[in-house]
Amino acid sequence: MRIFFISLLFFSVLLSAETQRVDVEQTMKNMGFYYKQAMDARAADELRPALQQLIELTKQAQTASYPADKAEQFQQGLQLVLTELEAAYRAATKQDMVAAKAHLQKVEALKKQYHKLRKVSIWQLLFGS
Repeated sequence: MRIFFISLLFFSVLLSAETQRVDVEQTMKNMGFYYKQAMDARAADELRPALQQLIELTKQAQTASYPADKAEQFQQGLQLVLTELEAAYRAATKQDMVAAKAHLQKVEALKKQYHKLRKVSIWQLLFGS
């Protein structure tokens, strides 16, 4: 009976760890959706909920697993994105839409910069890094 409970506990821990795994691809798609909503917002009251979602999704993305050779760079990029999103949220709280949108444009630039890291060239596939 004791072995059964230990096995059950072990299985539940494994299942819990599996369900907590972050789907980076889906998280990034959701971030794209909320980013578009934020950029389309015309008032701070419309902008803040989208920014809050972006902040939560960025924090979620920070918990994901990344390739060991690029993990530090991705974490650094996500931290920069989070900093800009939090600054955008503070600006939106002060009704400063111009500053909030400027921070969002910095997020877009960071996205482009860090997405280049994800891409693997044909030469890397053929000859390795």
